[in-house]
Amino acid sequence: MRSAEVSRRLCLQTLAAAGAGLLLPVWRPRSGQAAARLGDVPSRVALNDLKGKSVAIPSDFKGKIALLHFWASWCPTCRGEMTVLEALYAQYGDKGVVPCSIGMGEKRETALSYIKNLVISYPVLLDPDLSSRKPFAVSGIPTYYVLDRQGAIRHRILGEAPQGGLERMIGTLL
Repeated sequence: MRSAEVSRRLCLQTLAAAGAGLLLPVWRPRSGQAAARLGDVPSRVALNDLKGKSVAIPSDFKGKIALLHFWASWCPTCRGEMTVLEALYAQYGDKGVVPCSIGMGEKRETALSYIKNLVISYPVLLDPDLSSRKPFAVSGIPTYYVLDRQGAIRHRILGEAPQGGLERMIGTLL
C-alpha cells in the first residue's frame, strides 16, 4: 500500500474515532506482532532526521524523558503542537526532557516546507515508509507516546494533547 494511501486511511480512522467519541486504537496487531503497550519498552525503530542522521528509538533517548509526537503534513493541529513541544523543550530540556516529532509517510521536502516558519530545536524524524506504525500501534494522527528514562512507555495519547496535560505527564517522570 502506498504511503499516501496509508496516510489517508490513518486520517479517516482518526476522524471516525474522534467523531464517535472514542480514543481506542483502530489498528490492532496480528497474532505474533509486537505492539507498544504501557510499561513496555517498544521495539527498536531507526529513522532519519531532517539532515539524514539515523536516530534509534528508544535507545538514543535512554536516560531522557522522550515525548514522541507522530504527525503528518495533512494534520490541521500538528503544526501548533510542534510549537507546544518546542515550549516544553525550552522549559524542561535541561531536566532531560526531549520531544521528537515523527513525520508519518512524509518525505524530507514536504516536512521542511511544513515546518518552514516554525522554530524547532528538538529532533524531527521522517518515517516515509511508516516503519514505526506497527511497533507503536499508531492508529491515528496525531499520536503521542511518553517514554521514561529507561525507554519504557508511560503514557499514550491518541489525538491532540494540551500543554498542561503533557506537563503533568512529564512531572510524574521527573
